[in-house]
Amino acid sequence: MIRRTAIFVILCLFFSASGPGSAPDAIPQDWHEAWRSFGVDPHLAEAVVWPEFERYDGLRDMLETAAVYGASFTPAGEIDMSIGLFQMKPSFVEGMEKAWMESGLEGPCELRFDVSGSPSSCRERISRMRKDEWQVIYLGIFLRLLYHAYGSFDSAGRRIQDGLETLPLRDQVQLAANAYNRGCEWFRAGCGNPDLLRVNLDKETFPRILIPSERKRQYSYSALAWEHYKLSVGKTDGANGLQL
Repeated sequence: MIRRTAIFVILCLFFSASGPGSAPDAIPQDWHEAWRSFGVDPHLAEAVVWPEFERYDGLRDMLETAAVYGASFTPAGEIDMSIGLFQMKPSFVEGMEKAWMESGLEGPCELRFDVSGSPSSCRERISRMRKDEWQVIYLGIFLRLLYHAYGSFDSAGRRIQDGLETLPLRDQVQLAANAYNRGCEWFRAGCGNPDLLRVNLDKETFPRILIPSERKRQYSYSALAWEHYKLSVGKTDGANGLQL
């Protein structure tokens, strides 16, 4: 117990060397360009993470990141807490990395991951997750995989269902946000039924503000994402759908 506490204290000092990070006031345009390079609508990408982005707390994230990283040095292994600017969990990212490696998809650059589950691979993953640029990349991977797994076409290019990209714009934004917030299963190309992403879609369990006096009020994560999408691009549910 003493050794674990010492590791945590040392890591807190290490991560705080330059002070806790802070979120920019708005999503930078170069992040939009990064998401476009994955074939992803940048406004949808922004909306999917906006509820987490707007309540980001750098000090809290620094402490939780130290705890997650420190746990990887102990026999108990990894602590699965949300870290980084977009508040991703290590298990969530590990699942994405495995799905990406198995998908055959290509990104804007070569993206290969060690998914062996070794302590060193876990620490490398956490180190990537600490960096804003990797949070942006992981979001691009997430949405690319989502439209691959829940899209209309199989790996041979045969249309096998009316996939996620055929749904009304509001559905696409809300289902993607719900999958991001609650997680999803990674199917082979076109084998994921988009209706699976509707589970608990409207459930109000997300505390928008971390101020103690406001924590009792909960929101639907997907509804917050859709509201931000409408504000950011001025579109309505009457659009013809998003082709990613």
